[in-house]
Amino acid sequence: MKSNKKKPQRTKQLQKYNQETEFKTLRKELQHTKEKLEEQLHEEISTRADLIHLKKENEEINNQNQAITKEHQHLKTKHQAVLEEKQKLQAQLRSETDLIHQIKQSNKELSEDRAAFLDILTSHKQLLEEVSEEREGQRTTLQQKENEIRALARERDYFKGRYEKMMKWTGKYWTIRKKIKSHSK
Repeated sequence: MKSNKKKPQRTKQLQKYNQETEFKTLRKELQHTKEKLEEQLHEEISTRADLIHLKKENEEINNQNQAITKEHQHLKTKHQAVLEEKQKLQAQLRSETDLIHQIKQSNKELSEDRAAFLDILTSHKQLLEEVSEEREGQRTTLQQKENEIRALARERDYFKGRYEKMMKWTGKYWTIRKKIKSHSK
């Protein structure tokens, strides 16, 4: 009976031991589960923080993307304006090149005309000198005639002044004579 008594006692001890072991195991699992839960909670918090951070980064990237899009549009517009300006300048350059060609052609023609004029001038040099001498003589004659006309005008003015004085005295004479006649009557 002793062995029978020992057996339930052993069984009780074994059950107690098994329960304690199981309890310890459950405690360890619970502890392990708590740690995993804390880890998962920490990961979730970290993930949420990362998510918030990524949202902010995404927002910043979107803002940068919008700014870059605006800048791209601005640069595209500027590029278009530069292309138009380039086309205008190319057209202007072509017209200036044509103008330079025309000027060179005109200068060539002018040179030829100048050479022809010099040839004509050289061939008619004697005639031009005679015409120049004749003109100079006419100028001298004209100057003499002008001087004579001025002298005649001065002489006329002198005689006109004397005539007017004489007429004035004559008028006074006749006025005085009338008065004398009218008083003597």
